[in-house]
Amino acid sequence: MRTGVLGVPAVEKAVQVVKKLWYAGRDEQIDLGGHSLRYTPGTRPTRLKYRDDPDMIVRNDVRQLEFFCENIERGQTVIDVGANCGQYAVLFGALVGSGGRVIAFEPEQEGRSLMERNLFINKLSSRVTVEPFAVFDDNGEREFFVRAGDNMSSLERAGFGTNADASDIVSSTVQTVTLDEYFTANALPNPDWIKIDAEGAEVNVLRGAARALHGETKIVCELHPYAWHSFGTSFPELLGMVQRAGRDIRFLDTDRHISDGPEYGAVVIT
Repeated sequence: MRTGVLGVPAVEKAVQVVKKLWYAGRDEQIDLGGHSLRYTPGTRPTRLKYRDDPDMIVRNDVRQLEFFCENIERGQTVIDVGANCGQYAVLFGALVGSGGRVIAFEPEQEGRSLMERNLFINKLSSRVTVEPFAVFDDNGEREFFVRAGDNMSSLERAGFGTNADASDIVSSTVQTVTLDEYFTANALPNPDWIKIDAEGAEVNVLRGAARALHGETKIVCELHPYAWHSFGTSFPELLGMVQRAGRDIRFLDTDRHISDGPEYGAVVIT
């Protein structure tokens, strides 16, 4: 589930429109981790050359891409929570190879359809399982918010940041699932990696992933602290869960430190 924090959605939407006109039915190509990947115009990941871009969202994406390319290995299992259009799911599918496995969760229908196409054109559909559920801390149903036309979504309006009151946000109902229950129901061992981009629901996702958190699964998680109040979670709760599991947590951006408090950005739990 993907959204912006500082008015980025309008910019992203304009860029997507321009790209669709420019590519006129052709796919975009990007080289990542030694793989040449193709994406529907407007859905590819950020290019690594923007590592020092002034936009913090762009810098955060680049650091995650670099980290995954350097650390995910062939034969591993990766869980992608909030997979959106498959920006990362396609990369994960390429990195794990034919002996690996990826499970990508995306409850938003349009984003999920784009992800399935991106997987198809990269011939990765057989190794990436796409699930329509919202990962949370319980199994059931919840209201789900989508900003029309932008493939942006969250389980709370607060997940849209400064755009939380936008008039074009619509709601529906989606099924929620915990990772613990999903792994048990599908007789799955703990994965090697979990990537979480849940637009404010990340602490809730971790609440429902106790088995992986207390195991050896490595977790890369985007923090959206501006939305935590609406989700009933907090930074102390996140730190407490990590500490009780005997794990360490740090920002991928080495200039930022957990001791400085919660900020938007990706953290890695090892």
